[in-house]
Amino acid sequence: MLITHKKSKNISCRSVPIWFMRQAGRYLPEYHTLRNKEISFLKTCFNPDIAAEISLQPIIRFDFDFIILFADILVIPHALGQNVDFVNGKGPVLDKFDLNRKNGNSDKEALKILSPIFETIKIIKSKSIQKKTIGFCGGPFTVLTYMIERGSSRDHKNTLNFIKNKPNQTKYWLKKITEISIKYLLKQIEAGADLIKVFDSWAGLLNEREYEEYIIKPNKEIFESIKNEKEKTKIILFPRKSKHFIDIFLREINCDIISIDQHLSRKNMDYCRKNKITIQGNLNPELLFTGGIKMVEEVKKIMEKYKNNEHIFNLSHGVLPNTPLRNVKQVVEQVKNYEFTN
Repeated sequence: MLITHKKSKNISCRSVPIWFMRQAGRYLPEYHTLRNKEISFLKTCFNPDIAAEISLQPIIRFDFDFIILFADILVIPHALGQNVDFVNGKGPVLDKFDLNRKNGNSDKEALKILSPIFETIKIIKSKSIQKKTIGFCGGPFTVLTYMIERGSSRDHKNTLNFIKNKPNQTKYWLKKITEISIKYLLKQIEAGADLIKVFDSWAGLLNEREYEEYIIKPNKEIFESIKNEKEKTKIILFPRKSKHFIDIFLREINCDIISIDQHLSRKNMDYCRKNKITIQGNLNPELLFTGGIKMVEEVKKIMEKYKNNEHIFNLSHGVLPNTPLRNVKQVVEQVKNYEFTN
């Protein structure tokens, strides 16, 4: 599906596709030129002309194999009625929002707020670039963590206390986020997204019981709902830091593509190969940042490790700010020109 093979006597040449999480963004100088045309990061996300151009910038510069929609997972709480701002040097800041009661905008109201993002996808698709476009949303639990913490957090104490002491509210909001996320993704597909991805960046916070309830259940509902409506659309799932539970995740959700962090066992790799699940990942963004021989060797290690699996080369998380452009270029060229020894 994603990989082609050309064999000679001693060399196997395989075209392994490559793209990076956060490939459109702060590390690109051309991004800042466009970002400065809007008064805020969120308004940039909701400006279809600018967001489409930002989405295409890394394609023009590096010739990545996929276009990732320029947006943010926190457009969902914003659309539900919890205003979101992004503060330089601090990150996202969400307004106070009473999660103890059933409030927030309706799905219809939320989708109206989100409608500029669908226009962004249409503009990207109109550019006649022969690349597949990836739309996305945040995993419901990950989105809820930001709504509870009202921003980023190192220890997530508020989130862990909330889900422990307020299970009914937790289930209500996860259901609400899941339902709007499904509708949001379907609208992205209708606008032209070829694949969609669910980023559950904080999946690793939970114990096994919580993981099954708050990670697997919502991801499975999103996956099955999208497949029921858009069977041919490929879905990438990213349950980050799920080292101890990835077996359960893979068993419960027969996903098309599993995006991984630093951890995937040989057993998991064999399972993916047997079940035709593509593995996406997993260069450490810190190695991409520092570059040098360690980066080159790690790229080689990853390419060899997954050579018997369907594989999309990516990072274990997003491109870090100030990552040198030469390092990104070097990795893209190394992957595109890589030759496997038999």
